[in-house]
Amino acid sequence: MSRSGGGWRCFATTAPGLEPFLAEELRGLGLSGIKPGASGVGFRGDREALMRVCMTSRTAHRVLWTLGDVDTSSREELYKGVRAAARWEGLIPPDKTLAVFASVRDAPAFRDTRMAALTVKDAVVDAVRDARGARPSVSVDDPDVVIRLSVKGRRGVLSLDGAGRTSLHARGYRTEAGEAPLRETVASAMILASGWEQRTPLIDPMCGSGTLLIEAAYIAKRVAPGLLRETHGFARWPGHRQDRLLRLTSELRREHTRRCPPILGLDVDPQMLRLARANSERAGLTSAIALDRIDVRALENPFPEAPTGVIVSNPPYGQRLGDDRAARELIAALGRRLRTQFPGWVGCFILPRGLARALDLPLAGRWPTKNGALDVDIIRVEIPR
Repeated sequence: MSRSGGGWRCFATTAPGLEPFLAEELRGLGLSGIKPGASGVGFRGDREALMRVCMTSRTAHRVLWTLGDVDTSSREELYKGVRAAARWEGLIPPDKTLAVFASVRDAPAFRDTRMAALTVKDAVVDAVRDARGARPSVSVDDPDVVIRLSVKGRRGVLSLDGAGRTSLHARGYRTEAGEAPLRETVASAMILASGWEQRTPLIDPMCGSGTLLIEAAYIAKRVAPGLLRETHGFARWPGHRQDRLLRLTSELRREHTRRCPPILGLDVDPQMLRLARANSERAGLTSAIALDRIDVRALENPFPEAPTGVIVSNPPYGQRLGDDRAARELIAALGRRLRTQFPGWVGCFILPRGLARALDLPLAGRWPTKNGALDVDIIRVEIPR
């Protein structure tokens, strides 16, 4: 098991391009060994540190406890490496269930991820059987322990997943979404990228199902995302101390605040407003989020007394509008309304590569990332006074 001075070797994953926001979250927790990488950030910590990251991070998808590096040059070498990586009988005793998930890139020995995952599973259950006389069972849908193998070439990294079967982006409040929904973690990164200080108004003029609004309200009210989840992967690991989790959740609830500046969601589609309202209710934020129907082409500043504020949005584009020309016309119309109605405000949007130019506003920051399979940019603009 990978351990050295400073704690266990861990890696929190996120969407590509969001590593700076995740690294800042980890620094805020006082963790050591913080090292941004591809689609994630490495750090060192103990079991309680891993639990805290799972409970508090707004941008992490998974928090992995790295057991070690393994040779993936052949199935035989992978099998031997997995057996030697840990005392599996202590991590997954026979009364626990497991699931193994693998990702493989440029690996001649494993052109099929299923074969890599099967090899790991065989090595683990064989090791436990040899040590305890019985094998743990496999449960793909509801495992007690999730093992992940990431293979690149002839080397692989073996980890336990503190998030469990479901990614941390799934907070639980969004049971319905419109087309091209924005992941909650990406929405949080957009709020952080905007520089919003939770004292000025925040508006989403094309709010869709309300994800940006809800994540903004949780940030303002200091609601830890992990408090919204019913289950936690780490809580089903052998040796879990429920009293420590209860102590942490009590601490996080004490940080809640009722203060919340005006948060307003607008959309031209009544169906989207219905979804946003339902999601806000499930999130317990009906009093924090206001919703209204309006076409962005007629957008006016509802807070003219505020010298500054933040506009955030995931505007419709691509299939949602039918063609690129319609998307550019909509974004250009948004830019015109922002220049006339919101001088001195800040805007933060997620758009396909190159579409930001249609806003015709000074660019203050850009973070390339992914929204599903689409290459997009999170952009921050400053609206001239």
